[in-house]
Amino acid sequence: MTAPVLTGIAGKAAAGASPLTRLLAGAKRLGGVYQLDYESAVVITDDLVKRQCGGVPKHGFLMAAATVPTQETQQPLDGDEIILLRVKGTAGLPNEGELIATRLAAMRDANIREQRPEHVVDTLTSRQIEMSAFRCDVLGTFYVEKIDGKPFIQFGADIDTVYAGARYFVYTPSAIALSFIASYPEISEQELRSGAVPDLIELGTVRFSSTRRLAQDASLDSVPVRVRVTDFISRKTAVLGMTRAGKSNTNKTICTAVFKHSREKGIPIGQLIFDPQGEYANVNKQDKTGLRLLGQGADWVKVYKFGADPQDPQEVPLTANFFGRTELPVAWDMICDFSSTVDAGYAVAFRSAEIMDPNPQDFPGGDKDPDYHKIRTSAARGRFAFYSTLAKAGFTVPSRWPGIKFAMAGKLADAILADHPNALTKQSGEAVIRTGEGLKDTMTWLTARIKEKKSSAGLKPPYDAILTDLRTWENCKPWADISSVFDMSGGTAVLNRLKDFTEFHDPNASGDVVSKVAADLALGRIVIVDLSHGSERVGQVMSERVVNGLLEQANRRFRSGRDPLPIQIVVEEAHNLFDRNKALKNERDPWVVLAKQAAKYEIGLLYATQEVTSVDPRVLSNTHNYVVAHLNSDRETKELSHYYDFSTFAEDIRRAEDRGFVRMKTFSGKFIVPVQVAKFDHDMINAARAAAGLSAVTI
Repeated sequence: MTAPVLTGIAGKAAAGASPLTRLLAGAKRLGGVYQLDYESAVVITDDLVKRQCGGVPKHGFLMAAATVPTQETQQPLDGDEIILLRVKGTAGLPNEGELIATRLAAMRDANIREQRPEHVVDTLTSRQIEMSAFRCDVLGTFYVEKIDGKPFIQFGADIDTVYAGARYFVYTPSAIALSFIASYPEISEQELRSGAVPDLIELGTVRFSSTRRLAQDASLDSVPVRVRVTDFISRKTAVLGMTRAGKSNTNKTICTAVFKHSREKGIPIGQLIFDPQGEYANVNKQDKTGLRLLGQGADWVKVYKFGADPQDPQEVPLTANFFGRTELPVAWDMICDFSSTVDAGYAVAFRSAEIMDPNPQDFPGGDKDPDYHKIRTSAARGRFAFYSTLAKAGFTVPSRWPGIKFAMAGKLADAILADHPNALTKQSGEAVIRTGEGLKDTMTWLTARIKEKKSSAGLKPPYDAILTDLRTWENCKPWADISSVFDMSGGTAVLNRLKDFTEFHDPNASGDVVSKVAADLALGRIVIVDLSHGSERVGQVMSERVVNGLLEQANRRFRSGRDPLPIQIVVEEAHNLFDRNKALKNERDPWVVLAKQAAKYEIGLLYATQEVTSVDPRVLSNTHNYVVAHLNSDRETKELSHYYDFSTFAEDIRRAEDRGFVRMKTFSGKFIVPVQVAKFDHDMINAARAAAGLSAVTI
C-alpha cells in the first residue's frame, strides 16, 4: 500500500524521525511553569522575552516540556512528553503587590522627568518590574507511541500526573510546529497502519487575535491550518456567525472540497444546498465565483428554482403540476403539509380524506368486488372536491388538462348543466370536468343544494327531483370531508393557507421534485434549491418535504440491507428553516430526525445561522464540527457555551468582528483552533473542476 504523502512534522514522524523534538525545532523559549494542576498552569516570563517571541496573544498555543535549555532538539525530552497549553489571561505573581508599587514609582518618576520608565530605574529593578505571568488551560499531552514500528505523535486530552517542582520550560511554537498543532491530526493511527492517504484541505491560517501586528512581525500570520475533508462528510457541521461574517464563504469552501474529494475518489457524494438568498445558485457579481461553476451544462450541478430558464441546462423548475394525475400523491401530501398547522376538526378531517384509488388486490373479488367499486367511486368524488378546492384557492388548471371523471347520476348532471351549461360533460353515468370554472361551479352548486336540503325549507323545485342523488354525495365521506374546506363551513384557515402556496404549482410542470432531487444526488451531483423567489414559509415547507423524502428513501435502503447513498445537506440561513418551537413539540421534525438518525444513513448536515438559539438542542448536541465567527449577543454565546469549551472564547467571539475570523472544532480535532478562513476563489473551483475532468474557468 502507498504510504501517506505528508510533509513537515507529521511526515517526519511517520518516516521514523524523532517527532517530539521536531516540535521544539525553531521554538522560542518564553519562560517556565511555576504552578501546575490537572486543568491549568501558570507561566512566568518577562517583557523582553515576550517581545523576542513575537508576543503572547490570548488563546495562543504554548508548549511546556522538561528540556535542557539551548539543547531542546539535541537531547531526549525528560519524560518524553510535551504539554500543550492555551493562554487564558494574565496571572498575578506571589510578590505582585511589591511589583505594582515599583511600577507605580517608576511611572511617576518617568512622568515627572519626562523620560521613558526604563531610563529612570536601574537594570535590576527594570528586570523585576518586567516580570509577569500567564494563566493557561492545559489542553493535553503530546507523546509518542509506536505504530507498526514507527513513532506516532499521540495526543491525550489531559495530563496523567502533576509534578510540584519547577520542571517545565515553556515555548512558543515555530510556524511549522504551530501548523502541526492547529492541523492535528494530519494522519490517524488507522491511516498510518493501512497506508491510506488522508484528504486534507487548507481551510485557512492560524489567527489568535484581531490585531495581527506582532504575528506579522514574527511571520506567524500565514501559518496554514489543514482539516480533513472526511470530517465534514456524513456528519453534522454548524457554521455560526452574524451576517457578513463569512459563513457562506466557509460553506462554499467546504462544499467544493467535498465535491473534489468525491470526484477524486470516484465515490458519488450528492450535496443538497438550500439557498434562501440565491447566492449559491448564481455567480457572484463581484468576484465571479459560484458553486454552479463546478459543473458544465447539466453534468454536475443542478439548480432547482422558481422561474427556471428553460434554455439553461443547469436549471430545473422547482414546481409541480398539482393537477397532474401521476403527481396526485405528491400534490396531496404537499397540501396536507401546507395545512398541517391548522388543527381544527374540519382540517383534520380534510387531511384524512381518502382520495387515492384502492388496490384491487386488497379485496376478495379483486377489481370486480362491489366494495372495491364503492370505495373507488368515493375516492374519485373526493379527488373532484380536492381539485375544486385547489381551483378556488388560485391554483391554475392546465389548459390541456384531461380532467377529472367521477360517477354522477344523469338527472343531477342535467340539473347542474341547467344552471351552468359549460360546467361539465356527461358520459354514460359519469361526469367529466376539464376547467377551473367548471370545477368551482359544479362544487359550489352541489354544496349549495346540500345546504338547502338540510335547511328547514328543504329543496325547492326543480331541485327536489334530485334529492336521492344528492344524498349519495352528502354521504360520500371523502367528498364531505373536503367540501367543508371548499365552502368554508368549517372555517377559512385551511383555504387561506392554501392561497399562500400557489408558488409551488406550475400547470406546465411534470414529475415529482423530490424524486428528481434524489436521482441527482445519487449520481453525486450538487443540487442547489434556490428559495430566493419564494416566501419564507414556502422555503420551510419545500425544504422539509425534500428532507423527509430523502430520509424515507434512506430508511427503505437501510431496512432492505442496501448500502446507503452518501448525501450532504447544506442549509444556509438555517434560522429561517429550522423551527425550534415546532421541533420541541414534534419528535418527527425532519431536522431533529436528521441530526439523530442520519449517521446510519450517511447523510451529513451543514447548517449556517446567526441564531444559535433557533437550533433545537438535539441538533446542536449531535453536531460534530463547529465553525464559529462573530456573534454579537451574549444570549447566542451562552447557548454556544454549552458545547465543547466555547465558553472560553465567548467574550472574544462577541468582540472581534473581522470577517472570516472563526473558532473551529472539527470531528478529528482535539481542541478548538482559531482560524482565518481562506477566501473562496477560482483556484478552489478549478482544482475541483480538474478532479471532475473539466477544463478551468477564468474570470
